[in-house]
Amino acid sequence: MPFFKEEVYATYSLEDLSKIREILAIEGIKYSYRVKDGSSRTSRGNFGSFGMNTKYERQYVILVYKKDVEQAKYLIHKALNS
Repeated sequence: MPFFKEEVYATYSLEDLSKIREILAIEGIKYSYRVKDGSSRTSRGNFGSFGMNTKYERQYVILVYKKDVEQAKYLIHKALNS
C-alpha cells in the first residue's frame, strides 16, 4: 500500500535505523522500511565496488502512514538529536 504511506526519513546508518524503529514502535506508529542497495544494478557490475565507500552501499528509507507523518518526524528528530 505505498499510496497510503510517505517517506519520513532516509539514512545510511544502521544505528540510526535501529533508533528510529525503536521509537516508532514504542509510540505505536506503524512503519515499514526499504533498503536501497547501491552496489548492484549499475555500471559498477563490470568493475565491482572498487573505490566505493561501503558505508554508503545501503540506504534505509522509513515510511509511515500519511496520518502519522508529522508525529513520526518529530519523534525521529527527538530520537536522533538527544
